[in-house]
Amino acid sequence: MFCKHCGKEIDDKAVVCVHCGVPTDNMPSSGIMQNTVQYQPEKPVNGLAIAGLVVSIVGLFGGNYLFLIPSIVGLILSIVGMAKAKNHSLYGLAIAALIVSIIAFVIWLIIWIAAFAMILSVWQGGTVVM
Repeated sequence: MFCKHCGKEIDDKAVVCVHCGVPTDNMPSSGIMQNTVQYQPEKPVNGLAIAGLVVSIVGLFGGNYLFLIPSIVGLILSIVGMAKAKNHSLYGLAIAALIVSIIAFVIWLIIWIAAFAMILSVWQGGTVVM
């Protein structure tokens, strides 16, 4: 008998081709081969969740007032990564990226609100007590 996939000669009783591994027509429909695990292709890595986590961490630990911008970018990347997490691997990473980005955004938002409140009070002629 010849393999229908690679065309090489194989034993007439072979269940799979020894050359390419493709099942032959002799494959039993039930029995021991029924309990084998089917190959499932690996899901692609969620790059947006990874990028969102990295950018959010940079925004969280940045010491400059401009680090609100990476926090916003990280939040957007994390939200998109979370939305696409069902089709990708590393679902837990998408959740972590979303949490870190929300925390970074809230911290920097509070800092910016406090800074604008101080500027506004000084601009209106008040004094800032530290």
